[in-house]
Amino acid sequence: MNDFRPSYRHRDYKAVLFDLDGVLTPTALLHRLAWHELFSGYLAAEHPELDPYTESDYFRLLDGRPRYDGVAALLGSRGIELPWGTPDDAPGYGSVCALGNMKNSVFTAVLERDGIEPYAGSLAYLRQVLAAGLDVAVVSSSRNAKAVLAGSGLGELIPTVMGGTEAASRQLAGKPEPDTFLATARDLGWRPEECVVIEDASSGVSAARRGGFMVVGVAREDNEADLMASGAHFVVGDLSELVSEQAADAWEYDPWSITRDAGRDENGAQDTVFSLGNGFLGCRSAQIGLGEQVGGTFINGLHETWQIRHAEGAFGLAETGQTMISAPDFRTLRVFINDEALEIGRTEMLRDDLRLDFRDGTLVATSLWRTAEGHRVAVTARTMISFSDRHLALQDLHVRLLDAPANVIVQSSLIGYRSQRAVASPGELDASGPAFDPRRADEASVNPLSSAGHRRDGARMGISYDVAGSGMSVAAMVEHQVTTTGGGTPLVDLTRTVNEERAEEVATARLDAGQGVRVAKFAVFHCSRRHPAEEMLQRANRALNHLVPRGIDAHFRAQRDFMAAYWERSDVVVDSKDKSLQRKIRWNLFQLAQASARADGMGISAKGVSGNGYSGHYFWDTEIYVLPFLTYTNQQWARNTLRARVAMIPAAKRRARIMNEDGLLFPWRTINGEEASAYYPAGTAQYHINADVVYSMNRYLTAMEDDEFLIGGGAEILVGTARMWSSLGFWRGSGENERFHIHGVTGPDEYTAVVNDNLYTNVMARFNLRRSAQLLGEFAQRHPKAFKDLSKRLNLHPEELSTWEHAASCIHIPYSERVGIHPQDEHFLNREVWDLENTGADKRPLLLHYHPLVIYRFQVIKQADTVLALWLRSSDFTAEQKLADFNYYDPLTTGDSTLSATVQSILAAEVGYRDLAWEYFEHALNVDLENLHGNTADGVHVASTGGVWAALVYGFAGLRDDDDRLCFDPRLPQEWNSMSFSLAWHGTRIYITLRQRSIDFTLRGSHSRPVWVRGEQLDLPVDETVTVPLDDQGPLREGRPTLDHVLSLQAEAGAEVPIKPW
Repeated sequence: MNDFRPSYRHRDYKAVLFDLDGVLTPTALLHRLAWHELFSGYLAAEHPELDPYTESDYFRLLDGRPRYDGVAALLGSRGIELPWGTPDDAPGYGSVCALGNMKNSVFTAVLERDGIEPYAGSLAYLRQVLAAGLDVAVVSSSRNAKAVLAGSGLGELIPTVMGGTEAASRQLAGKPEPDTFLATARDLGWRPEECVVIEDASSGVSAARRGGFMVVGVAREDNEADLMASGAHFVVGDLSELVSEQAADAWEYDPWSITRDAGRDENGAQDTVFSLGNGFLGCRSAQIGLGEQVGGTFINGLHETWQIRHAEGAFGLAETGQTMISAPDFRTLRVFINDEALEIGRTEMLRDDLRLDFRDGTLVATSLWRTAEGHRVAVTARTMISFSDRHLALQDLHVRLLDAPANVIVQSSLIGYRSQRAVASPGELDASGPAFDPRRADEASVNPLSSAGHRRDGARMGISYDVAGSGMSVAAMVEHQVTTTGGGTPLVDLTRTVNEERAEEVATARLDAGQGVRVAKFAVFHCSRRHPAEEMLQRANRALNHLVPRGIDAHFRAQRDFMAAYWERSDVVVDSKDKSLQRKIRWNLFQLAQASARADGMGISAKGVSGNGYSGHYFWDTEIYVLPFLTYTNQQWARNTLRARVAMIPAAKRRARIMNEDGLLFPWRTINGEEASAYYPAGTAQYHINADVVYSMNRYLTAMEDDEFLIGGGAEILVGTARMWSSLGFWRGSGENERFHIHGVTGPDEYTAVVNDNLYTNVMARFNLRRSAQLLGEFAQRHPKAFKDLSKRLNLHPEELSTWEHAASCIHIPYSERVGIHPQDEHFLNREVWDLENTGADKRPLLLHYHPLVIYRFQVIKQADTVLALWLRSSDFTAEQKLADFNYYDPLTTGDSTLSATVQSILAAEVGYRDLAWEYFEHALNVDLENLHGNTADGVHVASTGGVWAALVYGFAGLRDDDDRLCFDPRLPQEWNSMSFSLAWHGTRIYITLRQRSIDFTLRGSHSRPVWVRGEQLDLPVDETVTVPLDDQGPLREGRPTLDHVLSLQAEAGAEVPIKPW
């Protein structure tokens, strides 16, 4: 066959349409024999003077054509005229139809007697296609198509058949016209460009190509040239050629989607993995057969509040609790066949597939059911949360009857809060877990939503609510478009009801076999902290006015276009033998889009909009783990995310005053900007949040040069955070021994709380103070008037900037000469060492099994703390210090937080522990995909997904940017051939490809920019690729740091710090 083949990977398509004869089954031999017997006898008996029938007549006039058309073509070639007749004509010589029916009688007799075996290669390929979750159908000119499928045993595998009989009943022109292919694609719910046609006849290839399909030719009769000339994109001799080991890997490990490998779970983890969102609106997995689906639609910022009741009160404790609540749920679609509900546990399921598509941004649920009456029903549901229109959710349901007529009912519901069943939060479904878990959502009042009205306007229905404590309002409105497929004009009866608890549309239709009903559901959501619910209903109604007329297919195309642009900016491509790796990387990167793309000035919660874990609160996670990715890939999204902190400035001022500090103090956890952490040792005490905000803001400002952001609130954050540190810290000593200390704080490690001089906090505070002074000084030079206005408004004087610089230069950075490391805090090395090696898995995470005071007494770390500082402020530490610190802290780190693995991977890679770096990276990669921490049900660990990108770019590519330059010192894993990604930088985009022996840079933009590779400056010209040779991938160390090493350091220092056995 031809050597050149265009890219044909199953991920590019949604369905495969097979011809039958010669593609799936060798029925051509039976057909050829039947045609030969028919026309040899007919011509000999009726027209002996004419040329006898030959085999060339079959390929030239009959192969691939509908039966009656073939008869007419053969007769025309001999100049014979017969009346057309009707399909009911008895077999014989009297008409075109009579001859066709006679041929069919011969064929049917042979088929019933002998049966037929499918081609082995075709069967293997068909099973591969089905395993990949694609739709399949047969499009054949044969009126015996269903009989052949049954005789070959393929009938159960291919539910959709467009044969000659079906085409005639729908008055569709046969091949070489594309009508039957186009109709079948519509029946399946896909566009031609989303389908592959596999044909062995020139007429079929021509028809499919004219219809706009991808066409694969099968040349079993040495007719490759003819198939190519007819329009085939490529040709194979047998479909087994598409079932090579490489092709099988491509099918099984599609890098652009994830499919459910096993059955439906019962603990909610799958609902998270297959969730959808856009940063503003999100939903958990939408599937058919679950009855009513409730409590799984979320809006960023939609929350309830309540007064926190402290067992013992104290001044300054957080007063108001906040928790994300679910919005009205749009996901429920129920199907009834002759009044039998298609539901798990009630109706037999023959197929149950679920696929999350990263390029389409859709969730596709495909199921095949057999009713109690023995009839098969195919159901496909596509769900989408729009990136282009952030208020819009879509569902596209297609129900098709495969065997027999039936009454079909589709019930589509928008279910309000009051009618949602009292159900446990997703994580609580796992009854084996402990009752207490701070990672889960706080419980809101029994009925936080009260009806604020409902409305119906023609086909449009809406419900609205007020939130009791927070005073928010929320409204949702739906509209449906109902059509039928499969030909004919069946009547569809529609009924609509709406009340304060739900809006519901029921479509009822009497359908014949082969027909279907398609329900397109448009749902729009609006909420507000300031405007009434009626206004939200009006906004939803206005949105539907322009969204519905565009049609659902236009929205799906817009989603794909959005994702194409996203992947162009954001993809990280790894060439590795591990075929599953790329898919897992992309799942994590896809989650970052789903959590942030349309947050549009809201924060990004710890779970995005995939669930209500951590009560939907915003933490420091966003700044440290998510914003690096956004800054270098999607800078407008980064800007929008930082705007959320600007919006918190008034609340941060109030919090600072309550805590007796100057300036601003951002909340540790919040939705509305006010502090919501009731446990201050692991909440308010984490003052480092201020520096985290400035750190991420500085990275953005450096990469983007966005002075408008500084003018619009960024400069006030610089002033307010620096003032907070100045008032929080205090001075000790004099002269050269003068030091600035910060006491009573908690670092990232929440297993060590309220300590003095936490290293991470002090290092980051130093950066905050110094960088604030530098940025404001530069800002004053570029925008003197704006700086003068700012100074007047904030009472800022030049000498104050100098005091910040002085404090930064004198801040105390703990270092132990005895042990040779940076202590995590002033007293950390004096505590007992926790024996992690002998702490059972049933005692993890520690916070669920030990009182905080027990944990606080030990050298044991929840997540990277000092090690995090080694990454973020890399230039503040020497290579020797990093190695010593990592060797000490890694054995003490539990990794009980999902934030830890990526940081440990980055530092392990830098100091040379390659295998350990990979181990930590793999853990982060699979945190949710394999539910490694047992709480995936509560929502995606968004920060961990950002950490995956960081581990790739900062860890394996060796990027360091803490001194406002792009510096690379690569550490590519030995098992990888290459890794490619891009970074936005100063108005340009730099494309980077790292290999084992080189690193390539290609700069796209209008001006050159420098980068540094292992200390050497490299000026990148525009639109040219520059290659830098690499001698190696950095130092290589075997094994991993051990607890014995920690104890030996303690002993050498003269300390006798015991291990506590557990």
